[in-house]
Amino acid sequence: MNCYECRSGGHTRPAVAVCHECGVALCGRHMYLDTQEVRGEAGLGKTTGDVPARSVLCSVCRHAERSVWPTSAPAQQSAT
Repeated sequence: MNCYECRSGGHTRPAVAVCHECGVALCGRHMYLDTQEVRGEAGLGKTTGDVPARSVLCSVCRHAERSVWPTSAPAQQSAT
C-alpha cells in the first residue's frame, strides 16, 4: 500500500501507518503521531488510564481535531 498524500502529489512512497480517524494510508513524512488519554466507565464516573495511547493522524483529521479540541502541546510529526 502506498501513501495517499504522496500519490496525490504525483509521487510513490510506501505507507507505514493508517490514519486513526479516516483510514487513509500514510508514509512517515505525512503522518502525525500524537497521544491521547484512554478513558473508561467506572461506576458513576469516568476513569483515565495512566499510560497514554498512540494515535496516528493525517493532516486533514489532525486539523479537524485541533479545531474542536485545541491542546497546548502540538502533535509530533514523524520524520523518515
